Amino acid sequence: MNIVKAAVIGIGSIAESVHLKYLQKNEHVLVKALVDMDLERAKSVARNHHIPHVFASIDELVKEVHVDAVLICTPNATHIPIAKKAAEQQIHVFIEKPIGTNLNEVKEYLTLAAKKNIRTMVGMTHRYRRDVSIIRKYIDQGMLGNLYYAKAKLFRRRGTPRGWFTNQDLSGGGALMDIGIHVLDLAWWLMGKQEIHSISGQTLTKLGNYRTKYVSAWSSTNKKLNANHTMNVDDFASAYIRLKNDAVIHLEIAWAINGEQDNGVQVELFGDKGGAKLSPLTIYKEENGVCTETTPTYEDAEAFEIEINHFIECVKTGKEPLSNGKQGYQLLEMIMGIYESSKQKKEVKF
Repeated sequence: MNIVKAAVIGIGSIAESVHLKYLQKNEHVLVKALVDMDLERAKSVARNHHIPHVFASIDELVKEVHVDAVLICTPNATHIPIAKKAAEQQIHVFIEKPIGTNLNEVKEYLTLAAKKNIRTMVGMTHRYRRDVSIIRKYIDQGMLGNLYYAKAKLFRRRGTPRGWFTNQDLSGGGALMDIGIHVLDLAWWLMGKQEIHSISGQTLTKLGNYRTKYVSAWSSTNKKLNANHTMNVDDFASAYIRLKNDAVIHLEIAWAINGEQDNGVQVELFGDKGGAKLSPLTIYKEENGVCTETTPTYEDAEAFEIEINHFIECVKTGKEPLSNGKQGYQLLEMIMGIYESSKQKKEVKF
């Protein structure tokens, strides 16, 4: 396959500024169609980017146009229903995180995708960062030794998004499902994707629909979804995750908190030969009997572009994605474990 014919489903602001941008930048891609329930917006974006076809649903898309791949950028609860329809037509699938909101539904989809030989990739963008790739090499070369503890955190002072994100029926969860899954994935992936032994977690809604002055928040472009501004999801989460190799991940997440805001995802890794930190990227070692602290110098790269290009390469070559559907399921299983632990007010075993 020389050229991958693709469609983007869900034309929010991120899909237009990121997914569509880098698809069109890739010389091996032809974007054939946009799909969105807001047909007027989709038509406007299509005109601006010279895309020939616009549809209101994936059903219309598969009837009218042949594509090799779709990128699903819709509300979380709709990911798997759309992915199933794509897989039935033998269309490869990129799903923005999370892979879905229902474990049984995801499992059914993955069975179908395997049967149809469909590549499924989940948008875990932080895996594709340049600084993360540097840490990954330190780990793979054994320079940090056995990793036994990870602290992973992202606090926003006032950063609750507006729109469908705060509606449980559409999002499947709040801060934990939105930004928490990125933070958890990064720590879990760097720790070696170990199996989970148990989880103790707490999720809370504390600041809710705050009315803080002089702050702005990211808002969904689709004003019809959650037009009543329902806020029935968590804005804070913490978890203690025991892995089967006896390592531990400590997770802290907040959309809004009365404390200092983090400058991006914070991850600290501790091994018996060395440690590492993001951000900024720092490596901790003992060399010649002396403690050392190194801050590698590197030229940054656009993680989203690397991620999109990787998906296209997987579609073209049949290569398994770095962030595949099985791992998407495992992450959702952990997220659901945190919610269940909070609900039961006790540790849950896996």
